[in-house]
Amino acid sequence: MEITGRVTRDAVVRRAGEKEVLNFSISVNDRYKISGSSEYKETTTFINCSYWLSMKAGQWIKNGAVGHLCGWMRMH
Repeated sequence: MEITGRVTRDAVVRRAGEKEVLNFSISVNDRYKISGSSEYKETTTFINCSYWLSMKAGQWIKNGAVGHLCGWMRMH
């Protein structure tokens, strides 16, 4: 899955057992035309993300930055 959106809060490093994980949130805006109408509807989806590979990436994951993510999505 690929997601492009804005970071909604600075990344935070947390412990998960013996490992560290970088947690942050991305917002994705969508705009579509309502069928049979000239109106447009806008929605925002907030996605909580976890990054396990490198905690150094947190220095670039700051509130307001544009992010492009590729990975797996799991529902909890």
